[in-house]
Amino acid sequence: MSRPGMDGQTASTLSWCRDWVSEQLGGIRHERRVAAIARTLFDLTLPMHDLNRGDLRLLTLGAYLHDVGRSINNKNHASIGAGIIRRERTLPLKKRQRRILSYLALRHRGGVPEAGSDPALKRVNDAGKVRLLLAFLRAADALDSRGLPSPRLSISRRGQRIRIVCRPREDSAKARRIFSRRKKLRLLEEMLDCRIDVVVVVARGGVRAAA
Repeated sequence: MSRPGMDGQTASTLSWCRDWVSEQLGGIRHERRVAAIARTLFDLTLPMHDLNRGDLRLLTLGAYLHDVGRSINNKNHASIGAGIIRRERTLPLKKRQRRILSYLALRHRGGVPEAGSDPALKRVNDAGKVRLLLAFLRAADALDSRGLPSPRLSISRRGQRIRIVCRPREDSAKARRIFSRRKKLRLLEEMLDCRIDVVVVVARGGVRAAA
């Protein structure tokens, strides 16, 4: 049986936050795509976790808010975004939501400390569930790029193995490099005890598997 969700949000909350992020960043193409990929991964792996629809709504909020720090600075946008989410009182969020969403923004890029040694988790209840939401967010973010056209994705699962076929819309060294990276997939593999295979298929028929 799945546990109660952590979000307590309404559709209007999501709509408000989505519009606010769009205003801060000048658009939400990347955020919308990350939210869609995260939802696909979440639904595909339902037999492998006990998160519920409320948790999915919270994950969706995280997908829209994760890059808001870019409105101030690209280089340090993760930590900046976490601070914005904590302090921005116009965001219609409860205290618990702020803590979780701030954590998702902070850790959506870079290294992720172990749960027991992560100071950012000290004020967050149910650290295991929050880290799993982070794992979905990081994986989804890895499969899209703000600086490239969104690739076409085909995602399937057989048992504990997830296969992702990624077809970039342009054949470039940058596209091959970005969509072949595995770093941001590893937390999801760890949390779900699964293997994620990414195959990049470029327009001219070349294939590159993520190492």
